[in-house]
Amino acid sequence: MCTSRSNGHALCVHVIPLQHQPQVWYNLRMDQGEAQRRWETASEFSQAAETVYRQQQYRACVGLAYYACFQAMWVAVGTPPTGRWQHLGLLRRFCAGQWAQPPMEPPRLAPVYRRLLALYELRLDAHYRAYPIPPAQAQQGLQTVGEVLQLVRQHPPMEDTP
Repeated sequence: MCTSRSNGHALCVHVIPLQHQPQVWYNLRMDQGEAQRRWETASEFSQAAETVYRQQQYRACVGLAYYACFQAMWVAVGTPPTGRWQHLGLLRRFCAGQWAQPPMEPPRLAPVYRRLLALYELRLDAHYRAYPIPPAQAQQGLQTVGEVLQLVRQHPPMEDTP
């Protein structure tokens, strides 16, 4: 489709049809394949967070670190009870510790919860408020994702229930 502009030049726009079939990502049941896909995503985001940290891209670092945590926590807690996870709801469910075998006591996870909330706020600062992120805070984000991934590795999640 082309239109003429006042300067005599034509402006043409080409529409490229997408071949992607949309999938409702938040309504997927946490089976073994879904858990593996999300765990691989968490690992990839974690590695990418470390890479961009070394490149001094601290806003990108905290975003990737947060989303690595989000995916790992989703693997741990399983299928969302209401069909989708909201950020703070997932953090609360994860830090309640009932997903693990044997369940972990919430007081043990209280420091993790505080660090996850701080990382969540850093992500908002970086991505929505466009605030600069100091290197020390980005480093704390990397430590948080390392701890979350380790918790999920060391404490197998319970079998997902319908």
